[in-house]
Amino acid sequence: AAAVGITYRNKKLKAEMDKTLNVNTVYNGITVNGVNIGGMNVEDACQTLQSQVNSEFDNIYVTLTKDDKNWKYKFSDFGARYAVENTVAEAFKYGREGTEKERYKLVKELEKNPKEFESEYTYDKEKVNSTVLALDTDVSKDAVNSKLSRENGRFVISDSQQGYKMDVAKTSADVCAALSTMADASVTISGNAVEPAVTREDNEKATSLIGSYSTKYSGGNAGRNENLRVGCLNINGTIVEPGETFSMNVSLGPQTYENGYRDAAVIVNGKIENDVAGGVCQVTSTLYNAVIRAELPIVQRSNHSLTVSYVPLGLDAAVAGDYKDLKFKNDTQYPVYIEAYTTGSQVVCNVYGHEIHDSGRKVEFETVLTGTIEKPAEVVTEDPNLPEGTRTVTKYGKEGKKVDTYKKVYENGKLVSNEYFSSSQYKATADEVTVGTKKAETKTENSAKNTNTSSGESGGSIFQ
Repeated sequence: AAAVGITYRNKKLKAEMDKTLNVNTVYNGITVNGVNIGGMNVEDACQTLQSQVNSEFDNIYVTLTKDDKNWKYKFSDFGARYAVENTVAEAFKYGREGTEKERYKLVKELEKNPKEFESEYTYDKEKVNSTVLALDTDVSKDAVNSKLSRENGRFVISDSQQGYKMDVAKTSADVCAALSTMADASVTISGNAVEPAVTREDNEKATSLIGSYSTKYSGGNAGRNENLRVGCLNINGTIVEPGETFSMNVSLGPQTYENGYRDAAVIVNGKIENDVAGGVCQVTSTLYNAVIRAELPIVQRSNHSLTVSYVPLGLDAAVAGDYKDLKFKNDTQYPVYIEAYTTGSQVVCNVYGHEIHDSGRKVEFETVLTGTIEKPAEVVTEDPNLPEGTRTVTKYGKEGKKVDTYKKVYENGKLVSNEYFSSSQYKATADEVTVGTKKAETKTENSAKNTNTSSGESGGSIFQ
């Protein structure tokens, strides 16, 4: 009878254990973040916790401020939440490891001593970074440089404006710190002021005439004169900022018909030919002379292959393709403004900037002939239509020149410096001669008797 009783009790205990342990829900007596999830399956437990625990992050805010503006975000906008899924999975496993007796003991113990689980609080740093980065477009602003222009002979200068650049990394870190408090928080956006590269004060100090030069041209060549006008128009108003290098080729733009240039005389391989943009070298040479009088450093300059008439030898500057250019650098701390125009029969180039020299300083340039180059052998063209012996010089060549240029500095009328500045060499060109090759006609005695005509020339004579 005793054995029967033991067996009955064991069966009853086994049935009780099976009933208690073999359920597909979280055991009773288990809570997560203070919420009782006992008797719930995993899915229902997660949903309950989402609605009762994570919903609170829709009602907590981080406010970002900058001056008198603010941007308000929910904690949930940054992915703030409790990781309830992991905690529910852990809670579900409680009491499901070990022997049946061990498990049963744990589960029964929950009736007296409930088990509390705490979910990990997290937020999404990537969402923080992307949100702050998106805000950067509203907060950051570029500095505005002062503009310098010249209208009707007077300078017009606009105001400059300070800019601002948000420190995205610092602001993101401050937002993360606020999220860690799990309470309403305010974050002041971090950043730095951005100063304009060119202030009004800079431009106000760049209005002194520091270099000027003019050259003359005749009014008889419409194409060339138009090229002078267009060339001046393209470089007029150019501003060379401190440290920048000016390029004449870049400023002139593509020298094409579409850009307003016309055909005129140009030097090609040591010869004068008609081609597009002939004459822009006069604008280049005029600007070159204004720049060297402004005492700005020349980076690149090429003289012409042949001598030109609009500036003294050694003071010309040529542009051609991408291999000849005039370049100078603004080595001052203030902008340099270029003014160029044609008026009457003159090309005028003025360079404005910050004058650092005393008013008594004067600069002159002197060229010294250092050598000549003989003309090559004359170029002879035979003309069968001209009588033999006829010889005509159709074009006179030029002797080549070698010159050195010196920079002379005067202070209050006294020469204080006379230094070598540059060298130039100009090709010699040949005389071009046309000679006749047509033989003179002769008359035989028989032909004279048979023809009753006469040329009025003695036999075998050559026209001179």
